[in-house]
Amino acid sequence: MKNLKTKDWALIAGEAGLFFIVTIVLWLDEFVDLPYRLLGAPPTPYRPQEYILETVSVLIVAIVVITRTILSMRRARRLERFLRVCAWCRKVWVDDEWVSFEEYALKKHSLKSSHGICEECVARLDKKKEQKRTGQTEILTNKPPHHMRMRSQKPLQ
Repeated sequence: MKNLKTKDWALIAGEAGLFFIVTIVLWLDEFVDLPYRLLGAPPTPYRPQEYILETVSVLIVAIVVITRTILSMRRARRLERFLRVCAWCRKVWVDDEWVSFEEYALKKHSLKSSHGICEECVARLDKKKEQKRTGQTEILTNKPPHHMRMRSQKPLQ
């Protein structure tokens, strides 16, 4: 039940209220005989088994619908926590636009950023510098790391 916001609870309360109204109409139909009083239909006898069955049916449907609503809202909240990042340029999708990670950090979290270099990239750069110094043909490039490169695919036939 946690991770649901006030708007979510308002929707759930609205659903429960509507099911309650349906139940009240069923009870009024049984106890007051609404079709007879409002529409001029022939009177119907009092049948407690009928309104009990209808009330239980409405209650079961209400439980299923409200439970599914809560689960759907939880899932939506969980998915909202994902950060969509471009696989190629590493920009972030925020407020219906792609922005740099630095802009995202500033906009959403008021964080200023600084840049550094990780140990893997230092080692890769050192290796490429060494290769260039010793005359090997591989040139220092700005390619993404091997695990992030696109694999070639066969054309569809």
